Amino acid sequence: MPGRKGPNQNTYHEPGILWRTYRWLRGSEQVLVRPAADLPLVLISYAKADREGAERLRAALENIWLTLPHLFRQQYASILKSVPPLVVVLLRRQNICSCLGHRHPPGTESRLTRRLRSLSGVATGEMDLAYEAIRQWEPLPLSHLALPPEADTEEMTSFQWELALLAVFLHEMHHLVSPEESESAVRGRSQKFYTDTLAHFVTQHFGVEYGLRRAEDSTLAG
Repeated sequence: MPGRKGPNQNTYHEPGILWRTYRWLRGSEQVLVRPAADLPLVLISYAKADREGAERLRAALENIWLTLPHLFRQQYASILKSVPPLVVVLLRRQNICSCLGHRHPPGTESRLTRRLRSLSGVATGEMDLAYEAIRQWEPLPLSHLALPPEADTEEMTSFQWELALLAVFLHEMHHLVSPEESESAVRGRSQKFYTDTLAHFVTQHFGVEYGLRRAEDSTLAG
């Protein structure tokens, strides 16, 4: 979306007092997700009122990732080999800085993550994801116009939200593993993953090609 920052500007912003008060008033819950073997264990921490966002992220990790062709998952194989065994995701509706997510560098993690690391002795990473901002995010300009009329369904809308959550999660995992890598390189990988996966879904479910992919192919052919 115009004016919206991408998944990570490589800067972590401490949540403001309003967000901390919101979490305190609403209470928080955690859910442990055990996705495919090539992903780490993921502990999602969220305010009780944000259960839908947590369920969407869980579906992205447990369902979408597992259904992807091996070729797509291979795009992150080198990254996933180096991720910590446990990753904590602090789920929010929005970030005050308008970013979709951040990796949290060592020393900036929440008390929850520090406690888990201390009790388990397991290396633990942390990130935050802004699930409502991700739902509204348009990873590629005008990508909605490239979708065929057949794909204008509730199923497609639901899939795009969960796919976007997965793409931003993998984006932040990349930053966790390779904090020195440039934002443009990290973003290029996550955008390719998103586009490839969306094109595959549209073809498999609606029997048509994704419009942007057709445009890309014709450009390359020329």
